[in-house]
Amino acid sequence: MEKNTNVKPLYPQIALVTWLFVIITSSIYSETIDNTHHGQSLSLTLEESITQAQESNLNILSLKEKVRAAESQVQVARARLLPHVSVTSNYTYFKDLSRSVLEFGNGGFPTFPNVDGMELNGGDDSDQSIIEIEFGAHHNLQATLGLRQPVFAWGRYFYAYQGAQLDLEAAKKELQSGTNQLALDVSEAFHGVLLAQEFENVAQQTVSLVQEQVNMAQKRFDAGAATNFDVLRAKVQLANTTTQLIQARNRVDVSQNAFKNLLNIDLADEIHLKGRFELPEVSDLELDALILLGKKNRPEIQQLEFSEAAGQKRLDVAKTGNRPDLSLFSNYQVDDNEKLTKMNRIWNVGVQINIPIFDGLATRASVQQAKSGLEQVQLAKHQRIDFVEFEVRTAYLNLTQAKSSIDVQKETVAQAEESMRIANLRYDNGMLTSVELTDAQLALAQAEVNHLQARHDYVVEFARLERAVGQPLR
Repeated sequence: MEKNTNVKPLYPQIALVTWLFVIITSSIYSETIDNTHHGQSLSLTLEESITQAQESNLNILSLKEKVRAAESQVQVARARLLPHVSVTSNYTYFKDLSRSVLEFGNGGFPTFPNVDGMELNGGDDSDQSIIEIEFGAHHNLQATLGLRQPVFAWGRYFYAYQGAQLDLEAAKKELQSGTNQLALDVSEAFHGVLLAQEFENVAQQTVSLVQEQVNMAQKRFDAGAATNFDVLRAKVQLANTTTQLIQARNRVDVSQNAFKNLLNIDLADEIHLKGRFELPEVSDLELDALILLGKKNRPEIQQLEFSEAAGQKRLDVAKTGNRPDLSLFSNYQVDDNEKLTKMNRIWNVGVQINIPIFDGLATRASVQQAKSGLEQVQLAKHQRIDFVEFEVRTAYLNLTQAKSSIDVQKETVAQAEESMRIANLRYDNGMLTSVELTDAQLALAQAEVNHLQARHDYVVEFARLERAVGQPLR
Protein backbone atom coordinates (compact mmCIF):
# COMPACT_ATOMS: atom_id res chain seq x y z
CA MET A 1 0.00 0.00 0.00
CA GLU A 2 1.33 3.42 -0.93
CA LYS A 3 1.66 6.03 1.79
CA ASN A 4 -0.22 9.30 1.28
CA THR A 5 2.45 11.95 1.37
CA ASN A 6 -0.03 14.85 0.97
CA VAL A 7 -1.36 14.62 4.54
CA LYS A 8 0.34 17.15 6.82
CA PRO A 9 1.07 16.27 10.47
CA LEU A 10 -1.29 17.87 13.06
CA TYR A 11 1.19 18.13 15.91
CA PRO A 12 1.84 21.90 15.53
CA GLN A 13 -1.89 22.68 15.48
CA ILE A 14 -2.54 20.49 18.50
CA ALA A 15 0.30 22.11 20.41
CA LEU A 16 -1.02 25.59 19.54
CA VAL A 17 -4.57 24.78 20.68
CA THR A 18 -3.26 23.23 23.89
CA TRP A 19 -1.09 26.27 24.60
CA LEU A 20 -4.02 28.65 24.04
CA PHE A 21 -6.24 26.54 26.33
CA VAL A 22 -3.65 26.68 29.10
CA ILE A 23 -3.29 30.44 28.76
CA ILE A 24 -7.07 31.06 28.87
CA THR A 25 -7.58 28.68 31.77
CA SER A 26 -4.73 30.26 33.74
CA SER A 27 -6.17 33.73 33.13
CA ILE A 28 -9.62 32.70 34.34
CA TYR A 29 -8.17 30.95 37.40
CA SER A 30 -5.99 33.95 38.21
CA GLU A 31 -8.99 36.28 37.95
CA THR A 32 -10.98 33.99 40.23
CA ILE A 33 -8.18 33.95 42.80
CA ASP A 34 -7.88 37.75 42.65
CA ASN A 35 -11.62 38.16 43.19
CA THR A 36 -11.48 35.73 46.08
CA HIS A 37 -8.61 37.32 47.97
CA HIS A 38 -9.31 40.97 47.27
CA GLY A 39 -12.29 42.10 49.28
CA GLN A 40 -14.78 44.79 48.48
CA SER A 41 -14.54 48.42 49.48
CA LEU A 42 -17.43 49.68 51.60
CA SER A 43 -18.23 53.23 52.61
CA LEU A 44 -20.69 53.42 55.51
CA THR A 45 -22.35 56.00 57.70
CA LEU A 46 -23.60 55.16 61.18
CA GLU A 47 -27.19 54.74 59.98
CA GLU A 48 -26.11 52.54 57.07
CA SER A 49 -24.01 50.45 59.44
CA ILE A 50 -26.95 49.86 61.79
CA THR A 51 -29.21 48.92 58.86
CA GLN A 52 -26.71 46.46 57.46
CA ALA A 53 -26.12 44.94 60.88
CA GLN A 54 -29.85 44.40 61.36
CA GLU A 55 -29.98 42.56 58.03
CA SER A 56 -26.93 40.36 58.51
CA ASN A 57 -26.28 39.98 62.24
CA LEU A 58 -26.71 36.32 63.20
CA ASN A 59 -28.29 37.05 66.57
CA ILE A 60 -30.96 39.25 64.97
CA LEU A 61 -31.65 36.61 62.34
CA SER A 62 -32.08 34.05 65.12
CA LEU A 63 -34.53 36.31 66.97
CA LYS A 64 -36.54 36.82 63.76
CA GLU A 65 -36.84 33.06 63.40
CA LYS A 66 -38.04 32.92 67.00
CA VAL A 67 -40.82 35.37 66.12
CA ARG A 68 -41.83 33.21 63.15
CA ALA A 69 -41.94 30.16 65.40
CA ALA A 70 -44.19 32.04 67.85
CA GLU A 71 -46.50 33.03 64.97
CA SER A 72 -46.77 29.37 63.98
CA GLN A 73 -47.59 28.46 67.56
CA VAL A 74 -50.48 30.96 67.51
CA GLN A 75 -51.84 29.23 64.43
CA VAL A 76 -51.55 25.85 66.13
CA ALA A 77 -53.43 27.12 69.20
CA ARG A 78 -56.13 28.70 67.01
CA ALA A 79 -56.61 25.39 65.19
CA ARG A 80 -57.63 23.70 68.44
CA LEU A 81 -60.61 26.08 68.64
CA LEU A 82 -61.87 25.25 65.16
CA PRO A 83 -63.70 22.13 63.95
CA HIS A 84 -61.56 19.20 62.92
CA VAL A 85 -62.71 17.53 59.72
CA SER A 86 -61.16 14.31 58.48
CA VAL A 87 -61.77 11.80 55.72
CA THR A 88 -60.80 8.13 56.05
CA SER A 89 -61.14 5.56 53.31
CA ASN A 90 -60.12 1.95 52.89
CA TYR A 91 -60.42 -0.83 50.35
CA THR A 92 -60.31 -4.52 51.35
CA TYR A 93 -60.12 -7.56 49.13
CA PHE A 94 -61.11 -11.01 50.46
CA LYS A 95 -59.88 -13.91 48.35
CA ASP A 96 -61.86 -16.48 50.35
CA LEU A 97 -65.15 -15.62 51.97
CA SER A 98 -66.37 -17.07 55.22
CA ARG A 99 -68.98 -19.84 55.03
CA SER A 100 -71.57 -21.03 57.48
CA VAL A 101 -73.56 -24.31 57.61
CA LEU A 102 -77.23 -24.45 58.56
CA GLU A 103 -78.91 -27.76 59.48
CA PHE A 104 -82.66 -28.31 59.37
CA GLY A 105 -84.54 -31.08 61.08
CA ASN A 106 -87.07 -33.63 59.72
CA GLY A 107 -85.10 -34.06 56.49
CA GLY A 108 -86.17 -30.77 54.95
CA PHE A 109 -85.40 -27.04 54.76
CA PRO A 110 -87.29 -24.00 53.64
CA THR A 111 -87.13 -22.68 50.12
CA PHE A 112 -85.05 -19.46 49.57
CA PRO A 113 -85.34 -17.16 46.59
CA ASN A 114 -82.26 -16.22 44.59
CA VAL A 115 -80.42 -13.64 46.72
CA ASP A 116 -77.10 -12.07 45.79
CA GLY A 117 -74.35 -13.01 48.19
CA MET A 118 -75.96 -16.26 49.30
CA GLU A 119 -75.24 -19.67 47.77
CA LEU A 120 -77.49 -22.68 48.52
CA ASN A 121 -75.47 -25.85 48.24
CA GLY A 122 -78.12 -28.33 49.26
CA GLY A 123 -78.40 -30.03 45.84
CA ASP A 124 -81.62 -31.37 44.34
CA ASP A 125 -82.29 -33.92 47.07
CA SER A 126 -85.41 -32.84 48.96
CA ASP A 127 -84.28 -34.84 51.92
CA GLN A 128 -81.10 -32.79 52.32
CA SER A 129 -81.18 -31.12 55.78
CA ILE A 130 -77.83 -29.21 55.59
CA ILE A 131 -77.22 -25.94 53.69
CA GLU A 132 -73.89 -24.06 53.23
CA ILE A 133 -74.05 -20.22 53.01
CA GLU A 134 -71.23 -17.86 51.90
CA PHE A 135 -71.13 -14.42 53.61
CA GLY A 136 -69.56 -11.12 52.50
CA ALA A 137 -68.02 -9.94 49.25
CA HIS A 138 -64.61 -10.11 47.65
CA HIS A 139 -64.26 -6.33 46.96
CA ASN A 140 -65.17 -3.91 49.79
CA LEU A 141 -64.89 -0.11 49.76
CA GLN A 142 -65.58 2.13 52.77
CA ALA A 143 -65.23 5.91 53.25
CA THR A 144 -66.02 8.07 56.30
CA LEU A 145 -66.27 11.84 56.64
CA GLY A 146 -65.88 12.86 60.30
CA LEU A 147 -66.27 16.16 62.13
CA ARG A 148 -65.35 16.96 65.74
CA GLN A 149 -65.82 20.30 67.48
CA PRO A 150 -64.84 21.09 71.10
CA VAL A 151 -67.84 22.66 72.80
CA PHE A 152 -66.82 23.19 76.42
CA ALA A 153 -63.47 22.54 78.09
CA TRP A 154 -63.35 25.13 80.90
CA GLY A 155 -61.51 27.56 78.61
CA ARG A 156 -58.58 25.20 78.06
CA TYR A 157 -58.18 25.83 74.34
CA PHE A 158 -59.01 29.53 74.53
CA TYR A 159 -56.48 30.11 77.32
CA ALA A 160 -53.86 28.28 75.25
CA TYR A 161 -54.65 30.53 72.29
CA GLN A 162 -54.36 33.67 74.41
CA GLY A 163 -51.09 32.41 75.88
CA ALA A 164 -49.66 31.81 72.41
CA GLN A 165 -50.57 35.36 71.39
CA LEU A 166 -48.81 36.72 74.49
CA ASP A 167 -45.75 34.60 73.74
CA LEU A 168 -45.70 36.10 70.25
CA GLU A 169 -45.75 39.63 71.66
CA ALA A 170 -42.94 38.67 74.05
CA ALA A 171 -40.90 37.34 71.12
CA LYS A 172 -41.43 40.62 69.24
CA LYS A 173 -40.26 42.61 72.26
CA GLU A 174 -37.21 40.37 72.52
CA LEU A 175 -36.43 41.12 68.88
CA GLN A 176 -36.85 44.84 69.56
CA SER A 177 -34.53 44.57 72.55
CA GLY A 178 -31.94 42.73 70.46
CA THR A 179 -32.24 45.35 67.72
CA ASN A 180 -31.73 48.19 70.22
CA GLN A 181 -28.71 46.45 71.72
CA LEU A 182 -27.27 45.82 68.27
CA ALA A 183 -27.71 49.50 67.38
CA LEU A 184 -25.80 50.44 70.53
CA ASP A 185 -23.05 47.90 69.81
CA VAL A 186 -22.71 49.18 66.25
CA SER A 187 -22.59 52.77 67.48
CA GLU A 188 -19.86 51.92 69.97
CA ALA A 189 -17.86 49.99 67.37
CA PHE A 190 -18.38 52.73 64.76
CA HIS A 191 -17.15 55.47 67.06
CA GLY A 192 -14.41 53.19 68.34
CA VAL A 193 -13.03 53.05 64.79
CA LEU A 194 -13.32 56.83 64.47
CA LEU A 195 -11.50 57.29 67.77
CA ALA A 196 -8.71 54.93 66.74
CA GLN A 197 -8.33 56.81 63.45
CA GLU A 198 -8.18 60.15 65.29
CA PHE A 199 -5.56 58.72 67.65
CA GLU A 200 -3.58 57.68 64.58
CA ASN A 201 -3.84 61.23 63.21
CA VAL A 202 -2.63 62.67 66.51
CA ALA A 203 0.24 60.20 66.59
CA GLN A 204 1.15 61.12 63.00
CA GLN A 205 1.10 64.83 63.86
CA THR A 206 3.29 64.17 66.88
CA VAL A 207 5.79 62.29 64.74
CA SER A 208 5.85 65.22 62.32
CA LEU A 209 6.47 67.68 65.15
CA VAL A 210 9.25 65.58 66.61
CA GLN A 211 10.80 65.19 63.14
CA GLU A 212 10.90 68.98 62.91
CA GLN A 213 12.55 69.05 66.33
CA VAL A 214 15.18 66.61 65.11
CA ASN A 215 15.84 68.83 62.09
CA MET A 216 16.13 71.94 64.23
CA ALA A 217 18.44 70.20 66.70
CA GLN A 218 20.63 68.99 63.87
CA LYS A 219 20.82 72.51 62.40
CA ARG A 220 21.73 73.99 65.75
CA PHE A 221 24.32 71.29 66.30
CA ASP A 222 25.83 71.91 62.89
CA ALA A 223 25.95 75.63 63.69
CA GLY A 224 27.60 74.94 67.02
CA ALA A 225 24.66 76.33 68.97
CA ALA A 226 23.67 73.02 70.56
CA THR A 227 25.26 69.85 71.84
CA ASN A 228 24.97 66.34 70.47
CA PHE A 229 22.79 65.53 73.48
CA ASP A 230 19.94 67.60 72.06
CA VAL A 231 20.17 65.72 68.76
CA LEU A 232 20.24 62.32 70.43
CA ARG A 233 17.33 63.15 72.70
CA ALA A 234 15.26 64.37 69.77
CA LYS A 235 15.99 61.16 67.85
CA VAL A 236 15.02 59.05 70.87
CA GLN A 237 11.79 61.00 71.12
CA LEU A 238 11.20 60.41 67.40
CA ALA A 239 11.67 56.67 67.87
CA ASN A 240 9.21 56.64 70.78
CA THR A 241 6.54 58.59 68.91
CA THR A 242 7.03 56.37 65.84
CA THR A 243 6.38 53.35 68.03
CA GLN A 244 3.23 55.02 69.32
CA LEU A 245 2.16 55.65 65.71
CA ILE A 246 2.63 51.97 64.89
CA GLN A 247 0.52 51.02 67.92
CA ALA A 248 -2.17 53.52 66.88
CA ARG A 249 -2.33 52.01 63.39
CA ASN A 250 -2.66 48.55 64.91
CA ARG A 251 -5.55 49.78 67.07
CA VAL A 252 -7.24 51.01 63.89
CA ASP A 253 -6.96 47.56 62.33
CA VAL A 254 -8.23 45.82 65.46
CA SER A 255 -11.20 48.19 65.87
CA GLN A 256 -12.09 47.82 62.18
CA ASN A 257 -12.04 44.02 62.45
CA ALA A 258 -14.33 44.18 65.48
CA PHE A 259 -16.67 46.44 63.52
CA LYS A 260 -16.66 44.07 60.51
CA ASN A 261 -17.35 41.08 62.72
CA LEU A 262 -20.34 42.83 64.28
CA LEU A 263 -21.81 43.58 60.83
CA ASN A 264 -20.93 40.09 59.56
CA ILE A 265 -18.65 41.63 56.92
CA ASP A 266 -15.76 39.73 55.38
CA LEU A 267 -12.59 40.71 57.23
CA ALA A 268 -10.84 41.07 53.86
CA ASP A 269 -13.19 43.90 52.87
CA GLU A 270 -11.95 47.46 53.13
CA ILE A 271 -14.20 49.90 54.98
CA HIS A 272 -14.37 53.68 55.10
CA LEU A 273 -16.53 55.14 57.83
CA LYS A 274 -18.15 58.50 57.22
CA GLY A 275 -18.83 60.30 60.47
CA ARG A 276 -17.58 62.55 63.23
CA PHE A 277 -18.04 62.90 66.95
CA GLU A 278 -21.13 65.03 66.58
CA LEU A 279 -22.40 66.05 69.98
CA PRO A 280 -26.22 65.79 70.12
CA GLU A 281 -28.10 68.87 71.17
CA VAL A 282 -30.59 68.12 73.93
CA SER A 283 -32.43 70.05 76.55
CA ASP A 284 -31.81 69.58 80.25
CA LEU A 285 -32.19 65.95 81.27
CA GLU A 286 -33.68 65.07 84.65
CA LEU A 287 -32.58 61.79 86.17
CA ASP A 288 -35.92 60.89 87.78
CA ALA A 289 -37.82 61.49 84.54
CA LEU A 290 -35.30 59.38 82.64
CA ILE A 291 -35.73 56.50 85.09
CA LEU A 292 -39.50 56.60 84.64
CA LEU A 293 -39.06 56.58 80.87
CA GLY A 294 -36.79 53.57 81.11
CA LYS A 295 -39.22 51.57 83.23
CA LYS A 296 -42.04 52.44 80.85
CA ASN A 297 -40.38 52.02 77.45
CA ARG A 298 -37.71 49.35 77.80
CA PRO A 299 -38.68 46.35 75.61
CA GLU A 300 -36.99 43.96 78.05
CA ILE A 301 -39.50 44.90 80.75
CA GLN A 302 -42.39 44.75 78.28
CA GLN A 303 -41.20 41.34 77.14
CA LEU A 304 -41.28 40.02 80.71
CA GLU A 305 -44.72 41.55 81.24
CA PHE A 306 -46.05 39.62 78.24
CA SER A 307 -44.26 36.49 79.45
CA GLU A 308 -45.86 36.94 82.87
CA ALA A 309 -49.33 37.18 81.33
CA ALA A 310 -48.60 34.12 79.17
CA GLY A 311 -47.47 32.24 82.26
CA GLN A 312 -50.77 33.03 83.95
CA LYS A 313 -52.61 31.60 80.94
CA ARG A 314 -50.52 28.43 81.13
CA LEU A 315 -51.47 28.14 84.77
CA ASP A 316 -55.15 28.47 83.84
CA VAL A 317 -54.75 25.74 81.24
CA ALA A 318 -53.03 23.43 83.73
CA LYS A 319 -55.90 23.80 86.20
CA THR A 320 -58.35 22.37 83.64
CA GLY A 321 -56.43 19.12 83.25
CA ASN A 322 -58.73 17.04 85.51
CA ARG A 323 -62.02 18.70 84.55
CA PRO A 324 -64.65 17.23 82.19
CA ASP A 325 -64.82 18.40 78.59
CA LEU A 326 -67.64 18.26 76.07
CA SER A 327 -67.38 17.92 72.31
CA LEU A 328 -69.68 17.47 69.35
CA PHE A 329 -69.06 14.85 66.67
CA SER A 330 -70.66 13.81 63.40
CA ASN A 331 -69.80 11.08 60.86
CA TYR A 332 -71.01 10.25 57.37
CA GLN A 333 -70.08 6.76 56.14
CA VAL A 334 -70.55 4.95 52.82
CA ASP A 335 -70.02 1.23 52.11
CA ASP A 336 -70.01 -0.52 48.77
CA ASN A 337 -69.19 -3.97 47.33
CA GLU A 338 -70.02 -5.96 44.22
CA LYS A 339 -73.01 -7.73 45.80
CA LEU A 340 -74.88 -4.60 46.90
CA THR A 341 -77.49 -3.26 44.58
CA LYS A 342 -77.36 0.10 46.35
CA MET A 343 -74.52 1.76 48.27
CA ASN A 344 -74.98 1.90 52.05
CA ARG A 345 -75.02 5.43 53.48
CA ILE A 346 -74.89 6.04 57.24
CA TRP A 347 -74.97 9.42 58.98
CA ASN A 348 -74.77 10.08 62.70
CA VAL A 349 -74.33 12.98 65.08
CA GLY A 350 -73.67 12.96 68.78
CA VAL A 351 -72.22 14.56 71.87
CA GLN A 352 -69.24 13.19 73.78
CA ILE A 353 -68.30 13.98 77.35
CA ASN A 354 -64.99 13.00 78.88
CA ILE A 355 -64.85 12.85 82.68
CA PRO A 356 -61.37 12.24 84.14
CA ILE A 357 -61.48 10.07 87.25
CA PHE A 358 -57.82 9.75 88.20
CA ASP A 359 -54.85 11.07 86.18
CA GLY A 360 -52.07 9.94 88.49
CA LEU A 361 -51.78 13.46 89.99
CA ALA A 362 -50.53 14.75 86.62
CA THR A 363 -52.76 17.84 86.81
CA ARG A 364 -51.47 18.71 90.25
CA ALA A 365 -47.86 18.46 89.04
CA SER A 366 -48.67 20.56 85.95
CA VAL A 367 -50.20 23.28 88.13
CA GLN A 368 -47.12 23.36 90.37
CA GLN A 369 -44.86 23.55 87.33
CA ALA A 370 -46.87 26.43 85.84
CA LYS A 371 -46.82 28.30 89.17
CA SER A 372 -43.05 27.89 89.43
CA GLY A 373 -42.55 29.17 85.87
CA LEU A 374 -44.78 32.16 86.57
CA GLU A 375 -42.87 32.98 89.74
CA GLN A 376 -39.56 32.86 87.86
CA VAL A 377 -40.82 35.34 85.28
CA GLN A 378 -42.10 37.68 87.99
CA LEU A 379 -38.75 37.63 89.79
CA ALA A 380 -36.94 38.24 86.49
CA LYS A 381 -39.19 41.22 85.82
CA HIS A 382 -38.45 42.84 89.19
CA GLN A 383 -34.75 42.20 88.67
CA ARG A 384 -34.87 43.75 85.21
CA ILE A 385 -36.67 46.85 86.51
CA ASP A 386 -33.91 47.38 89.08
CA PHE A 387 -31.22 46.83 86.46
CA VAL A 388 -32.84 49.33 84.08
CA GLU A 389 -32.73 51.97 86.80
CA PHE A 390 -29.05 51.14 87.36
CA GLU A 391 -28.32 51.46 83.63
CA VAL A 392 -30.09 54.81 83.39
CA ARG A 393 -28.26 56.20 86.43
CA THR A 394 -24.89 54.97 85.18
CA ALA A 395 -25.33 56.35 81.66
CA TYR A 396 -26.59 59.67 83.03
CA LEU A 397 -23.61 60.09 85.37
CA ASN A 398 -21.10 59.09 82.68
CA LEU A 399 -22.73 61.48 80.22
CA THR A 400 -22.51 64.33 82.73
CA GLN A 401 -18.86 63.55 83.35
CA ALA A 402 -18.07 63.40 79.64
CA LYS A 403 -19.76 66.75 79.05
CA SER A 404 -17.71 68.36 81.80
CA SER A 405 -14.53 66.79 80.41
CA ILE A 406 -15.25 68.19 76.94
CA ASP A 407 -15.46 71.74 78.28
CA VAL A 408 -12.25 71.33 80.26
CA GLN A 409 -10.27 69.56 77.53
CA LYS A 410 -11.30 72.07 74.88
CA GLU A 411 -9.70 74.84 76.88
CA THR A 412 -6.70 72.63 77.65
CA VAL A 413 -6.07 71.93 73.96
CA ALA A 414 -6.15 75.67 73.18
CA GLN A 415 -3.64 76.34 75.95
CA ALA A 416 -1.38 73.46 74.86
CA GLU A 417 -1.38 74.68 71.24
CA GLU A 418 -0.36 78.16 72.32
CA SER A 419 2.30 76.72 74.62
CA MET A 420 3.65 74.63 71.77
CA ARG A 421 3.82 77.64 69.47
CA ILE A 422 5.79 79.62 72.02
CA ALA A 423 8.05 76.66 72.76
CA ASN A 424 8.97 76.25 69.10
CA LEU A 425 9.88 79.92 68.85
CA ARG A 426 11.97 79.85 71.99
CA TYR A 427 13.68 76.62 71.02
CA ASP A 428 14.50 78.00 67.56
CA ASN A 429 16.07 81.01 69.20
CA GLY A 430 18.04 78.90 71.64
CA MET A 431 16.04 79.97 74.66
CA LEU A 432 14.55 76.52 75.41
CA THR A 433 16.10 73.15 75.98
CA SER A 434 15.09 70.03 74.05
CA VAL A 435 13.68 68.55 77.24
CA GLU A 436 11.32 71.47 77.69
CA LEU A 437 10.29 71.30 74.03
CA THR A 438 9.56 67.60 74.34
CA ASP A 439 7.42 68.23 77.40
CA ALA A 440 5.40 70.80 75.45
CA GLN A 441 4.90 68.38 72.60
CA LEU A 442 3.77 65.60 74.91
CA ALA A 443 1.42 67.97 76.71
CA LEU A 444 -0.22 68.96 73.42
CA ALA A 445 -0.55 65.38 72.24
CA GLN A 446 -2.04 64.29 75.56
CA ALA A 447 -4.48 67.24 75.56
CA GLU A 448 -5.67 66.33 72.05
CA VAL A 449 -6.06 62.68 73.01
CA ASN A 450 -8.02 63.58 76.14
CA HIS A 451 -10.28 65.90 74.17
CA LEU A 452 -10.99 63.23 71.56
CA GLN A 453 -11.63 60.66 74.27
CA ALA A 454 -14.07 62.99 76.02
CA ARG A 455 -16.01 63.63 72.81
CA HIS A 456 -16.08 59.90 72.08
CA ASP A 457 -17.29 59.13 75.59
CA TYR A 458 -20.05 61.72 75.35
CA VAL A 459 -21.37 60.32 72.06
CA VAL A 460 -21.23 56.72 73.29
CA GLU A 461 -22.75 57.47 76.70
CA PHE A 462 -25.55 59.41 75.06
CA ALA A 463 -26.30 56.38 72.89
CA ARG A 464 -26.26 54.20 76.00
CA LEU A 465 -28.64 56.58 77.75
CA GLU A 466 -31.05 56.47 74.79
CA ARG A 467 -31.02 52.68 74.89
CA ALA A 468 -31.44 52.72 78.68
CA VAL A 469 -34.61 54.82 78.47
CA GLY A 470 -35.89 53.00 75.39
CA GLN A 471 -36.46 56.03 73.17
CA PRO A 472 -34.54 58.81 71.34
CA LEU A 473 -33.71 61.90 73.40
CA ARG A 474 -32.63 64.29 70.66
